[in-house]
Amino acid sequence: MPEPDYETLHPCFAWVRDHLAKVAPPRQLPGRQHIDPVDLRSILNLINLAEILRDTGRLRFRFRLVGTTQTMVAGREITGKFVEDAVLPEICDRILGNMRETVERRAPVYDRFPMPHPGRNFIDTERIYFPLASDGEIVDMLLILNGYPSNPEFMPRAGLFSASPQDPAPTSR
Repeated sequence: MPEPDYETLHPCFAWVRDHLAKVAPPRQLPGRQHIDPVDLRSILNLINLAEILRDTGRLRFRFRLVGTTQTMVAGREITGKFVEDAVLPEICDRILGNMRETVERRAPVYDRFPMPHPGRNFIDTERIYFPLASDGEIVDMLLILNGYPSNPEFMPRAGLFSASPQDPAPTSR
């Protein structure tokens, strides 16, 4: 799968990519311990964190944090749920495939599809799954940045992300 086309996406996607590269140890993946939520304050509402459990040779993914905008748009709370219990069955394999690919490639994966929650498939969503590794090598968490290309009112103002990744993301819209 090719790299996400950051040039065509909302600028917050490239900003997160650059920020994660900045906080990562040299030649390693960043871990959750390298991320200060204050630095991501303008997009926390769009972020999900999924922990990876390695259970008898298979990977399982559980949502540990779900952004407030994601919860509001989904129309339900999925924090603490495994992917299989959180999304519609018809899109579950696609999401799990994206997550596994992120783990295996140790690189971001982009996808775009209708909101995978009951009665919400009219909402266009896109996301990038970013790998996190507490030891710098083995992916143990995913940072998922969600976007809504058909609903710009859910996204922060694009101009906020013209700053370099050394600067924290601004707080206002």
